[in-house]
Amino acid sequence: MSNTHDYDIGNAVGATFRADLNSCLADIQSTNSGSSPPTTLVVGKLFADTSNNLLKICTNASGSGTFTSLGKINVTDMGHATTASPNFTGTITSAGDIVMSGTGSLQLPTGTTAQRPTPATGDIRFNTTLTQFEGYNGGSWGELANGVPVGSVFTFASATVPSGFLECNGAAISRSTYASLFAIIGTTHGSGDGSSTFNLPDLRGQFVRGWANTKTGTGDDGRQFASSQSDQNLSHNHSLSTVSLTGGIRKISEGFNANGSASGVFTKTQDGTSSITGSSSTSPVGGVDFDGSHTHTMGNNGGTEVRVKNTALMYVIKF
Repeated sequence: MSNTHDYDIGNAVGATFRADLNSCLADIQSTNSGSSPPTTLVVGKLFADTSNNLLKICTNASGSGTFTSLGKINVTDMGHATTASPNFTGTITSAGDIVMSGTGSLQLPTGTTAQRPTPATGDIRFNTTLTQFEGYNGGSWGELANGVPVGSVFTFASATVPSGFLECNGAAISRSTYASLFAIIGTTHGSGDGSSTFNLPDLRGQFVRGWANTKTGTGDDGRQFASSQSDQNLSHNHSLSTVSLTGGIRKISEGFNANGSASGVFTKTQDGTSSITGSSSTSPVGGVDFDGSHTHTMGNNGGTEVRVKNTALMYVIKF
């Protein structure tokens, strides 16, 4: 083969004609195979480029010519997509829209956080470590198509943590695996090991109180964000009333004065003298005093904490 034939069989006879025809057929049969383009160019001439295993076609025969690649000569189907279930490798670039129809689905690349490729702005994939769709915004990877901001905290009505969330249990987790969450909350709730981990908020057994921020007159002014408080009662007083219950019985008798007694709230007392009936003499008599004054002592009762009626649910945080 010569790779030089112009596919034009000239007028000739005998051996000259046969040689010209054989040369033309040899170039056609070999598809002008070689590591460099044919020297004689004709628009539509095929060229099997052995330097890169590409089949090319001449689209411009002027000068050194212009060749357009048709496909690979060393792979099945020349590397082209088949009409059913095609497989692609490498990078596919489209200057226009890619339109798909039908009722099927588009399957995105999947992989772990550690398998993230070197990203370009606009890349999307499914992260099997975080169980979420994610995209690259030019600076970092972030979750897509969820609508819940990373760092949001919710109460969840199940003991099983939902996909895309973590329990607010104070655990130390990876700064790289959960980079999006770390970018939001940082070490606010604990710095983990100080280098590769950080802590989640620990809301187990806790009520959440709205942060006062710069508002005043809340009773919680100036408090640090994410700080914890112990239980407490507002200082207050209890009032009790007392009543004085006193009285007495006077001029009982001489006998009581001499031999009587009193006990409990009753007190025996000297009550002067009293006239003796039918006599001008007097005799000392006794009396009884009563004192019922007393005090009330207030006891205490209750449990080990201050609380309102409540239901136990799980606090979870979006990562």
